[in-house]
Amino acid sequence: MSKLACGVIGLGRLGFKHAETIAGRLANAKLVAVADPLKDNRERFLDRFNQVKAYADYQDLLNDGDVDAVIIATPTSTHARIVVEAMEAGKAVFCEKPLSLDIDEANWVVQETEKRGAFVQVGFMRRFDRGYAAAKEKLLSGEMGQPVFIHCIGRDPCAPPLEFARDSGGLFLDMCIHDIDLARWLMDSEVTRVYAQGGILMYPELKEIGDIDHANILVTFANGTLGSLEGSRNARYGYDVRTEIICTRGALFVGQLQHTPCLILNKAGVTHDVVPWFAQRFDQAYLDELSNFVQNVLENREPSITVQDGLMAVKIAVAAQKSFMSGQAVTLDQV
Repeated sequence: MSKLACGVIGLGRLGFKHAETIAGRLANAKLVAVADPLKDNRERFLDRFNQVKAYADYQDLLNDGDVDAVIIATPTSTHARIVVEAMEAGKAVFCEKPLSLDIDEANWVVQETEKRGAFVQVGFMRRFDRGYAAAKEKLLSGEMGQPVFIHCIGRDPCAPPLEFARDSGGLFLDMCIHDIDLARWLMDSEVTRVYAQGGILMYPELKEIGDIDHANILVTFANGTLGSLEGSRNARYGYDVRTEIICTRGALFVGQLQHTPCLILNKAGVTHDVVPWFAQRFDQAYLDELSNFVQNVLENREPSITVQDGLMAVKIAVAAQKSFMSGQAVTLDQV
């Protein structure tokens, strides 16, 4: 088949973006159906794409014989269940991160995927960002020698709404998990030990839901290398995502604050704008990850980011959460 027939489950901010991408930006895919329990979300999408089937119940989309692959962008607590149900329906699956908020549940998804030989790809879009992809290529080439230390900065310009934060998994499982996945991928080694500290520095309302707005995570890798991951919701100046990788023959720096290639020079000094939010910073990466998913399914290739990757990211995030709560370092075998 020349185009992959897709359905999108969940039409929130990111699901809507994925549906738009499949409907209008991918030559190798076509959008057949969407599903969302909220009528307003369905109608908002149909105002722009009125040839697409819209279901209130995602089960109806899974039972639609015209759909060959599904993109899952529902609340995190539902990911694992819908992934397994989609496999049972014979669909190829793309699931937004994280795979689950619970290690046992994530293990269940891995076991079901392996048992069925199903195709499931996890949505860690930063791996498809061209800066991060270029850094990975440099590391694989051997030109930089061996990576010995990674420092990841992930700063949002504000805290999310409480209704989102309450069910998202919190700072560790919702936000820091991006840099956790990057660290495993770029350092090419598994995390064995985690120590995390954090607190509420600017958003006291997060206390009522047991969340925090800043964390620092120290990680030790199986090969003896080290990492430092910062997750913060306190970057009032903009969206700030950067990574430094120190190697035996140099270093790699990925990311920058500048959004548009324009410097302003006046008597006050030299200034530039900053990246406003994740949608602008990673727009191309979101496009490229879906294009990669579609092409992998069409060409019968393995998923680029597997359920095992998803499981390991959840394990490390849970270990960081446990370390923060206990004040003690946590090894991965303890979770």
